[in-house]
Amino acid sequence: MLLLGLFVVAGSTLGPVASVAVGVTADAPADAGAATVAEDAPSPATDDRRATADRTVFTPTTVGPAPATNVTPALASLRVDEVWPAFQTTGEGVTVAVLDAGIAVDEHPALAPPADGWVDFVGNETEPVDRTGHGTLTAGVVAGNETTDGIGYGVAPGVDLVYGRVIDERGDARTSNALAAIDWAIDHPREPDVLVLNIGEPTTYESYIDAIAAAREDGIYVVAPAGNGGPGTLTAPGNVYNALSVGATDGTGEVAAYSGGRVVSTRPTWGARTIYDHDWPESYVGPRVVAPGTTTTADADGGYREASGTSVAAPHVAGTVALMQAASDRRLTPAEIDRALVATARYPGASPPDTRYGYGVVDAYAAVGAVADKPPYFEVTQIEHDGPVDRDEEVEFTATVENVGNETATQLVVMSVDGERFGSRLLTLAGGETAELRRSEGVTCIEAEPRESSITITTDNTSRTVPIEVCAV
Repeated sequence: MLLLGLFVVAGSTLGPVASVAVGVTADAPADAGAATVAEDAPSPATDDRRATADRTVFTPTTVGPAPATNVTPALASLRVDEVWPAFQTTGEGVTVAVLDAGIAVDEHPALAPPADGWVDFVGNETEPVDRTGHGTLTAGVVAGNETTDGIGYGVAPGVDLVYGRVIDERGDARTSNALAAIDWAIDHPREPDVLVLNIGEPTTYESYIDAIAAAREDGIYVVAPAGNGGPGTLTAPGNVYNALSVGATDGTGEVAAYSGGRVVSTRPTWGARTIYDHDWPESYVGPRVVAPGTTTTADADGGYREASGTSVAAPHVAGTVALMQAASDRRLTPAEIDRALVATARYPGASPPDTRYGYGVVDAYAAVGAVADKPPYFEVTQIEHDGPVDRDEEVEFTATVENVGNETATQLVVMSVDGERFGSRLLTLAGGETAELRRSEGVTCIEAEPRESSITITTDNTSRTVPIEVCAV
């Protein structure tokens, strides 16, 4: 029995969840010198540096309603509660394939699959079941709505879920069943956007290479846990380069002690074929990213429970990818999703990746913002002036306007002093672009004493006013 990727519930373990591999080769030791990565993680976190993105990352924090309230700490740390209102989506129109232990639909009918959304690769059950509870926990993290206490706990409650049961009642998953389930997802008429393969094997199994490559070629983004073996370990299929391997953070935001991670040297581990046929690097690090590994989620026995493990972290990221797809007006490619997740991850050091954090902690809000289709929104971000201004002097100011959407637009920006319009400027800004307006204007001084005036800058979307003392002696 392999105890990898398991949930820890109420202080006890909930059985193994990894497969007993059949006909697999031993994982070759990693050659740490082959990759330019750090084996040890940096100390977390005053440095919130993010890697340079291939595209602009938009974070319109002032646009739309306030963040959702009453969510789990895991969702808050991912900033999922900010995604829902800012991008007006909870995953609608996206399908996630959950390859796990099944689903307890009687206890959690909101997580039930559509009529064509269930196949049991273990026991050929025609109706959805979950003999271990692991699949229900996973589905809850991806798409649960609220607990009985009104706490939001699922990343993307608007998605559609389809299920392939690959974990049996003992917590084992045969690799052959997992591979068959990947093929089923690829051929599914609902065309899943995301696939979370929530199992772990302490091996290398080459059949995963072609299966995951085929899924990605079909536009399906594959997410897998890094495993719970701690430093120096990385489980399959998370050790396959083109699957997104996910490590776990604890309640403090640091990488959990059990979270797996290592450098993989491609040639000795997988052979040269992966380099030449699949364009893999000579070496790579897992996990690629990390995410919250402890949360409250759905219990197959009814109600809700706390669960921990990298197989909690993986569905958190699968749900994040679903939100990314939902926020875009086209189907994102797996490569685009890779770039956005890595570019926006919060890395607590100077030079990612390393074998604990990978490229960093997933930031759902920033990742969605990197790919979302957001209409133009001209925000007046700053007004600076030279006040207080003497009686015979003009008010001089500089205003900064930013298009926090990601579409180019033109707007008339109006400038006022004392509530009276004195000028305007037509601005054309691309998404994420800023412009500065520099002007001066005289003010009226009637009274003998200084008075408070105001400068106002108005766009089609926002208005910002700052006070200024004028008519000083």
